[in-house]
Amino acid sequence: MIEHNGQATTSSERVLGQSVSRFGSDILTLMELQAELLQLDLKEWAAGFIKSMIALATGLVILLASLPVLLMSLGYYINGSTSLSLGSSMLIAAAVGVVIALCLAGLGVWLMKRDKGVLHRCSSELKHNVRWLKQVLSRPSAAARAE
Repeated sequence: MIEHNGQATTSSERVLGQSVSRFGSDILTLMELQAELLQLDLKEWAAGFIKSMIALATGLVILLASLPVLLMSLGYYINGSTSLSLGSSMLIAAAVGVVIALCLAGLGVWLMKRDKGVLHRCSSELKHNVRWLKQVLSRPSAAARAE
């Protein structure tokens, strides 16, 4: 036993203090690494998200700017080329416009869904770290042997 401030300190208390200190250091290191991984995953997600938004916005701008003129021209062309009435020709042209819009929207949705596993690495590593932390807290001696 060692005398410290009038109280006896055993070597096991000293070992416990060192273990708690090392454990705290390990937790801080894990938190730092988890934050770095989250930052990396968010950067990758943002790059994919921006591409998806650009595709959607471009499709919408093109649709809004040129499709009405194109559809009207198509309606008049169908009317002049066939024996259909002007109203029927315009409905066919409108249906073509809806199909184009759905294709562009589908492309944007597909691009967003493709990046579905956005934070997969970060969440996977966080689950692993929480599992380790629970193990250390519930069975410290088994965790020490695993190191």
